[in-house]
Order: sequence, then C-alpha cells, then structure tokens
Amino acid sequence: MSAPTLTVRNAVYDRDGRACVVCRRVDGLSFQHRRAVGMGGSKIQPGATDGLTLCLPCNEACEHSLQRLALVYGWKVRRWADPGKVPIYSPHEWAWFLLDGMERIEISAVAALDAMHAVYGDEYMQWWTEAIL
Repeated sequence: MSAPTLTVRNAVYDRDGRACVVCRRVDGLSFQHRRAVGMGGSKIQPGATDGLTLCLPCNEACEHSLQRLALVYGWKVRRWADPGKVPIYSPHEWAWFLLDGMERIEISAVAALDAMHAVYGDEYMQWWTEAIL
C-alpha cells in the first residue's frame, strides 16, 4: 500500500482525537496501516478505515512485541481481511468501535467478539488466549 493522502491522514488523526489510540500520546504521531503493507508496498492508497493514529513507539511495538495484541484489538488486520469488518479496541475508553471511514461506531464487546470470529474464525480465540494470558 502506498502512503495515504494528506486528506486521509489528517481525517484519521481527527477521528482518533489527534492522539495515539494505544497510549494517548499526542506527539510523534504516525499513520498505522492496519493491513500489512509488505516489502515494496502496493499502488493502492489506503482509506481511513485502513489506518489508525499511533505514536512512533506504539507503531513499532505493533509490528514487533505487541503484534499478537495488535491483532486481538484490531489495531492490525490480516492482509486478506476487510478492515471495515474488524473492530478496534480503545483501551482508554474501554470500548470497541467499528470504523466506517471517518466515523467510529461504538459496539458492545459481544458484538466485537462476533465480528472478530466472523472474520478470523476460531484462530481469533487462540490469538486472544496467547495475547491476554
């Protein structure tokens, strides 16, 4: 995936309150691609649903030490998955949201679990167990 347009990047930052979704830091922000970009990227420009606002340290952690948790919380999405169907968890709000472009739609934890299971099947519960325990 190529870089988002400046309009999309700013809209994602606005949607996420101009703070890191993970730690709420407000400086050193970056556009986190929820779907893996891979080496060399793609010519497809990401939309708002494909991105989250993360600070640089959290972005790095989501790619390495927090990768499993990032999948469990929807901060990262498998390459083949539709990010519009994968909810995200906001730890500072203790709430799950579906992203619909520039909007966040709050959903229950049960609805989030159903959505994750619909996308990933039983593999999601394995990730959850490994990440949480």
